[in-house]
Amino acid sequence: MAKFYFKIQDQEDVLQPERSFEFPGPEEAESEAKFLLAEMAVDGLPKGKLDSLSVELQDENRVPIVTVRLVMEVIPHGFHES
Repeated sequence: MAKFYFKIQDQEDVLQPERSFEFPGPEEAESEAKFLLAEMAVDGLPKGKLDSLSVELQDENRVPIVTVRLVMEVIPHGFHES
C-alpha cells in the first residue's frame, strides 16, 4: 500500500491535511479524489462568475500527481425585455 495526500480547494479555503491515506496504487487514489470532488459539489457548487472546486492528489512526498477540478462558469447571453 502506498501513502497519498489530498490537497483540497473548496469555496472558502485551500486545505492541506496532514493525514495521509493508503491505497494500493495511484489509480485507486485518483478514483478517491474524484469521489471527494463529487462530495464537495453536493455540499455546494462554486459561486461567482467563474469558480472551481479541486482535489490535488499528491504522493507520499507531497509531489502532485494529478488534479481533478470542477469548474462552474456562468455565461450570460443577455436578456431583452419586450
